[in-house]
Amino acid sequence: DNIMKIEYSILTPSKMKVTVDDKREIYISGEGTTEPKFYADIISIKKWEPPFDNEEITEELKNQIIKTIEKESKKRKVPVVFD
Repeated sequence: DNIMKIEYSILTPSKMKVTVDDKREIYISGEGTTEPKFYADIISIKKWEPPFDNEEITEELKNQIIKTIEKESKKRKVPVVFD
């Protein structure tokens, strides 16, 4: 089981940055609300930022990113919900 290091930060009310294994990065769009909550758009998980933009983001990896961020975000001030 390859455990990955998945980190994220909410940059603006409409964008978050996800870093996997300190190398691959992706920006995910979404919407921050006053609840506070960040609703992340699953459909925006498409492509890594260069130089990894030719690597596929598999469904398995996408699900791992979603699960990890949703779980981790429960410990923070702003929960992240993927929809």
